[in-house]
Amino acid sequence: MRKIKKFKIPIYTYDILRKAKKRKIDLFALGLADQESSREYISSLAAALEPSTVFDLLAPEDELAKKDGPLRGEAGTLGVITLGAAFEAKLKTITDPGLFALAETAALVFSDTGLKVIAELIGQEVSAEGLDLGTPRHVFAYPAPETEEPPTHQADAPALASVLARLGADKIGVTMREDAVTPKYSLIFSIPWLAKKKARERESKRARE
Repeated sequence: MRKIKKFKIPIYTYDILRKAKKRKIDLFALGLADQESSREYISSLAAALEPSTVFDLLAPEDELAKKDGPLRGEAGTLGVITLGAAFEAKLKTITDPGLFALAETAALVFSDTGLKVIAELIGQEVSAEGLDLGTPRHVFAYPAPETEEPPTHQADAPALASVLARLGADKIGVTMREDAVTPKYSLIFSIPWLAKKKARERESKRARE
């Protein structure tokens, strides 16, 4: 099991603003039309980030690796990433609906970037074992990811509680409270481990689709 507190997430302001435009968030009305002001605002959000993660390898016989579980019957990595309680507290102070929509857009990009950072780290470990990583799946995520496949257990409180308990997620401050994952801006992910040949076959099939 690996636990990493306050790992660094690159801040991709352009990606946040691009998504904001796609979501029709009016930056001009928010006073953030120029690049400098929008960058400063996003930096103020990023200053509250305290990204942490805990993840572990699950063997196929593990209870959570069954076909109806997060790993869909495969061996792989199961993990949790949170943007932290301070980030949630920061967003709770935002009363303007437009600014809040922008902040949640930033939260989505921060979460996506954090998952990529951790997946890359896991990939290095897997490669040393002569294996490849499959495609990361969301088990739970807030904000909801913009992926073709929705989170597998988004509203399944008992399953989410089992995952958090199995990983000891309370060590990074992530718990279930009134059937909700807290801190709010967190995600649970699974990544299957594949033999290199099988990984190439999956990528080839995905490319054809």
